[in-house]
Amino acid sequence: MTATNAEPLRAQRPVLHFTPPEGWMNDPNGLVCFAGEYHLFYQYYPHDRVWGPMHWGHAVSRDLVHWEHLPLALIPDEAGMCFSGSAIVDWHDTSGLFGGRPGLLAFYTVHRQAEDDPADYVQEQCLAYSQDRGRSWQKYAGNPVIASPGFKDFRDPKVIWHAPSRRWVMALACGQAIQLHVSDDLLSWRLASTFGEGQGAHTDGPWECPDLFELPVEGAAEDAPATRWVLVVGVCAGEQDDFGSFTQYFVGDFDGERFHNENPAERVLLMDEGRDFYAVQSWSDLPAEDGRRLAIAWLNNWLYANQIPESGWRGAMSFPRELSLVGTPEGIRMRQTFAVELLGSSERRSVPVATVPSEFGPGEHRLVEAGSATAHGRLALELRPDTVIALDLQQGRQFSLRLSHDGARLHLEHRRDGRNGDAAFDRHYPHRLGRELPTGGAVTLEWLIDHGSLELFLDGGRLSLTHLSFADPDQRPVVLRVEAGACRVIDARYHRL
Repeated sequence: MTATNAEPLRAQRPVLHFTPPEGWMNDPNGLVCFAGEYHLFYQYYPHDRVWGPMHWGHAVSRDLVHWEHLPLALIPDEAGMCFSGSAIVDWHDTSGLFGGRPGLLAFYTVHRQAEDDPADYVQEQCLAYSQDRGRSWQKYAGNPVIASPGFKDFRDPKVIWHAPSRRWVMALACGQAIQLHVSDDLLSWRLASTFGEGQGAHTDGPWECPDLFELPVEGAAEDAPATRWVLVVGVCAGEQDDFGSFTQYFVGDFDGERFHNENPAERVLLMDEGRDFYAVQSWSDLPAEDGRRLAIAWLNNWLYANQIPESGWRGAMSFPRELSLVGTPEGIRMRQTFAVELLGSSERRSVPVATVPSEFGPGEHRLVEAGSATAHGRLALELRPDTVIALDLQQGRQFSLRLSHDGARLHLEHRRDGRNGDAAFDRHYPHRLGRELPTGGAVTLEWLIDHGSLELFLDGGRLSLTHLSFADPDQRPVVLRVEAGACRVIDARYHRL
């Protein structure tokens, strides 16, 4: 197996990114916080390293860095496979399943195929519950809680509590739209509205993995609401779509039954402009004093997910992120940062960087002499007019990042290369991105490198680029190459992890 420039593509266990103990993993689901533990469930096939009959794998953490694998939570049975969904804490025993005590509820999609035709299937919404902090699960005897409506692609229930209307809300992916259902008891549900026709991006594939939450807006106008609702939607790869699966979001208002998009219907807002950030889900029931919206995504793309390098397991999650909203000249947009637990790890080691602030002219400049295969870095740069720079963030020849300043705007050029001999992988894995940044000559970068991945934020987290990267993880310096003009490094930080 070889890559461009003879660089091998190989899978090694990441240090900070969650992976399954063995077998195949895709979507995160059932994210919930209870009794001091973050629960991470995930779509799992333990018996092979390609997609197969879906189970719910399960792990818990107290710091979002170290994860304890637990036994399988949900296993396929005669009703069908256990597709994606969500989990909540039933604090007041609204469901009547916990004898007056709090307990955990998991909503999931049953996917049942015809024996003679896998393309002929039924999807229904089901419920499971746990009375022992998620260590064991029982499927609700009254399943399904929402029966099949008679069409395919009816899945991925996300359940939230809507305090103003004092009701539960379920967002469901239905073809290329999102249905919103409401309930008073978590067992019986009523369709309230449908959102999606003519809105945002559509491909030949269905919408998937919705999420719905409210966030405060930083920099909101005095006469504008202080919060907005965000609807997150995964867009599945169409057969003729070269980009593959991606995640979009909508910003607007939600009244308990209907979501109203405040942007023009044709406006497409991407959570990530890399190739490998999909099936995003956020944790429910974080303690009120925490005040964060934490989310995680599957670090992969359906166009080549079954062909990426593996080593007894296949699939990884992004590092958990904190989501926020910020006012911009273009409107209210999402901002992402790594969860603070990333640098709270006892393994953190600061590495000296070039003295800053520093002015760099043409040539190659080493910001960090000895890099690390797993590292976190931050840079604040100011490019003079007519400057072109390139950054080597230790991804080797498979990855390049260039910034140029034309006197008015910054331009980003990003490239990822790699081959492994599989036709689907070799066609779709290479990536090119050209992007204008509305930041004048100044820009911030923050990145996390681990075995198999690069997560990069620019412009204070308003632009996110997430990629698989199977470059040789040997230590390399962090290099700034000034190809023309001059660049000032205002701030630089680097941590081995």
